[in-house]
Amino acid sequence: MKAPVVISACLAGLKTRYDGTARTHPLLKQIMEQAIPVPVCPEILGGLGIPRSPSRFIGGDGAAVLQTKATIVDETGADRTSFFVRGAEQTLQLVKLISPVLIIFKEGSPSCGLRRVDIEGSWRDGCGVATAMLRSLGFPILSEEDSLSDFLTRLSGKMVHKADQPGEF
Repeated sequence: MKAPVVISACLAGLKTRYDGTARTHPLLKQIMEQAIPVPVCPEILGGLGIPRSPSRFIGGDGAAVLQTKATIVDETGADRTSFFVRGAEQTLQLVKLISPVLIIFKEGSPSCGLRRVDIEGSWRDGCGVATAMLRSLGFPILSEEDSLSDFLTRLSGKMVHKADQPGEF
């Protein structure tokens, strides 16, 4: 039985990035052979369109946004924080519904970044809003820059055991 894997929609080949492009994951075919990919774009779920102005953090990363210590603005200076928070909340609802064995998010995204995001015009250590929300609840998250070989090896076994708790796979 194939297990569900949430993947950033742009990594799944959908043209959902701010500039209307995709960044298809190089192992997408193997992921699809061994798991049920569930594409998600928190920014679209939050109400932002395609294309949209690129956005960056002011005052901190996604975790700081969730603590109301930072904001997200687009290149025109418009505050987009509420869209990103709403998108993270909607993504959380989806993740709770399907209980994925893994989430694969796009590095650098203000929603999905795992280790680095644009904070005030510079790439800095930090994570996106959806990542911060899901991480705080223990869901397992990797980026497209991480090695998926161990995960794919586990999935290729005869049986995949779904985790009893988020964060275990």
